[in-house]
Amino acid sequence: MEGAGPPANGAAANGAAEKVHKFPCRQCGADLVFSAADQNLRCQYCGYVSQIPRSKEAIVEYEYNEAFAPARQKGWGTERRSVKCENCGATSSEDPAITATKCAFCGSPKVIEQTAAADVVRPESMVPFQIDKQKARDGFRRWLSSLWFRPSNLTKESSLASLSGVYIPYWTFDAYTNSYWEADAGYYYYTTESYTEGGHRKTRQVRHVRWEHAEGAHDEFFDDELVCASTGLPEGHVRVIQPFDTTKLVPYEAGFLSGWKAESYAVELKVAWQRAKSLIADKIRSACSAKVPGDTQRNLHVETAYSGITYKHVLLPIWVAAFQYGPKTYRVVINGQTGRVSGSAPYSWLKIAAAVVTALIVLAIVAKLAG
Repeated sequence: MEGAGPPANGAAANGAAEKVHKFPCRQCGADLVFSAADQNLRCQYCGYVSQIPRSKEAIVEYEYNEAFAPARQKGWGTERRSVKCENCGATSSEDPAITATKCAFCGSPKVIEQTAAADVVRPESMVPFQIDKQKARDGFRRWLSSLWFRPSNLTKESSLASLSGVYIPYWTFDAYTNSYWEADAGYYYYTTESYTEGGHRKTRQVRHVRWEHAEGAHDEFFDDELVCASTGLPEGHVRVIQPFDTTKLVPYEAGFLSGWKAESYAVELKVAWQRAKSLIADKIRSACSAKVPGDTQRNLHVETAYSGITYKHVLLPIWVAAFQYGPKTYRVVINGQTGRVSGSAPYSWLKIAAAVVTALIVLAIVAKLAG
């Protein structure tokens, strides 16, 4: 990420610039920005590195009681500029020294500056960027070249229109669950059946199912179930680039945001818990289904009690990219901790049609040989 250039004579040129320089370089006075490579603040002009203080305070899990009442710090802890996209509705904050001309999420030029909300609840923990801009570019190129049924010239002809590192808001939830399940467990058995074919008497094995009632219990603890609190990113893409290693969370420090964008949460706590509960319920159902005995099953019913529910408000690192191929723009997201990539890209319908025709020919040959 790029900050403002170094001020004349190694110091701020005027009062307005002094207000912007919240993390000035001790050697030249320019803005220090967080470097994913150094994991500290670095001057892009003279190379000076300043260590970000890591708080030794424990990261707190708050008890969920359907009321988000954080008697905690608000604001970002440093001067930020708020920008809202009129196209996708995403609101992000950034350094005052960075001038936004396009939305980091959808690429729309319809961005308007607005007064930064002073009452935004400050995240208490975050995962700093581990993947720098060059590694994100390299990961994007590898992902692009690995796609199936795409135009042959996709990698060569596509151009990266934008690439922005953004700290995305998430809720994390912990919960103890106690579930009771019941289902019909099916056991296969076979009988011999006689039939006539081509004037000849033959026999075959016919499968039947014997159904028996089954029930049981399943207890499980869920740790840091993630719910994205952004409205600017497609949920499907965000799910693909997970997981994040939340054991690497560190207490929030404003220095990590220097030179980077950050989005305020747009999904409220109650809504987020319902989404987390749905994700947890799906996992519990799969676990209970695996416990049903027999060869097959039906009518699985699960009842779950939740207890010890806690939550955190965190920031997680994501690179948001847009690339151009022909007249159309496609969006890509990259996990800023692991480098995992997800996004949309054009298909080659000619390649798809060729694959379908080939598959039909193979099936026809197999059917002919079998006959």
